[in-house]
Amino acid sequence: MDRENPISISLTSTNSHLFKIPLGQGSFSIGFVGMDKKKFDVLVEENLTINWNAFDEFSTPAGGHWPRFFYYWGNDLSFVEWSKTRAIEEFSLHPNTPITVDLRNSKIRNFSIEATVHPIKLILDSPISDSRFGLMKLNLSGNLANFEIISNQANPFLSLAPFTDNRKTALAYKLPPLKNLETITSLDITVAPLGQPLDCESLLQFPNLKNLNVTGNMIHGDVLSDLLDLERLGIRYAPNLENFPSLNSWKNLKSFIGWNIDEITGKRLNTELKQLAKEKDLDYSSVSKLRSSIWFTTEYGIPFTNWESKNAKIATKAYKTTGKEISKAKTENEVKTAITKLVELINTLPNIETVEREDTATAVNQLVETSKLEITVATANKWFDEVREF
Repeated sequence: MDRENPISISLTSTNSHLFKIPLGQGSFSIGFVGMDKKKFDVLVEENLTINWNAFDEFSTPAGGHWPRFFYYWGNDLSFVEWSKTRAIEEFSLHPNTPITVDLRNSKIRNFSIEATVHPIKLILDSPISDSRFGLMKLNLSGNLANFEIISNQANPFLSLAPFTDNRKTALAYKLPPLKNLETITSLDITVAPLGQPLDCESLLQFPNLKNLNVTGNMIHGDVLSDLLDLERLGIRYAPNLENFPSLNSWKNLKSFIGWNIDEITGKRLNTELKQLAKEKDLDYSSVSKLRSSIWFTTEYGIPFTNWESKNAKIATKAYKTTGKEISKAKTENEVKTAITKLVELINTLPNIETVEREDTATAVNQLVETSKLEITVATANKWFDEVREF
């Protein structure tokens, strides 16, 4: 495959698309016509059928399949039938219509799918005995309540990234029942560290878990002690670990990772881990990067990191300054003054559009939540709307 010149491919008709792939890129992305063409290798009309066999002619220098990873925004499901004869390492699907995806007998090793407003039905194989073929990891994101799973005790490594509220004061998020996945043994779940907390009680629907990783804000961590079969547990970017169980709660525990977590509980877990290592052999384990609650807001959770570099630098500096002022504020008016100065500065920056407006609103809410005073989200949003010019 010539990576020096544009390559022609017959995706929707003869030689319908041209693309150029940088050296070392193992993925291929397909978006809808009308999406930002800079973010995709090709754009296709929304409801056209894709000729997936057009990729059969491409290979890596070592002779393997190319691409290894697909990222597809669309509704054509013929890739599943194609995958029964052409193994795919990873396929990420972003449909915008109700669909049913039958993955039985496919050779897709890692499958990711995002649910928005439409229902999605997934049909899975029963557990596979040959790890070279079939689904090993299933990644579900978006509105998880819109997934319906049909399977006979399927046991993929399940990864969940639900859409949650970006306010940590929002009511805790509870996983919807994911029927027919109750018997899984490995789960990763990710929510925002500074957003709506995950209610760990909803994880108890998976009583056979041996491997669990939780990333982000969480509450009711004490119930994790009910997962009696846990062997590997990872907690990352967790600002609140109040009432988290002792590591002795899991008699089969072989590994514990605590990284960028609440420093108060983290110190206790570090002591427990050292003691546990004296009592039995552990696989790699560590407790590190213990963080204060203010660190999550002033260092980690800054919403401006994806802005244009100059704007990001200015906004980030102002955000940190505002955080320091609010930490010292003794009156509501002092907090309002600090927020007003931040928003007035953002007003002066170029190219502030919808996404940037949402980021700034998030910043305002995060900063107000660090105040020692009881200030509602509605009040913070009112201050924001009074001052913003974008």
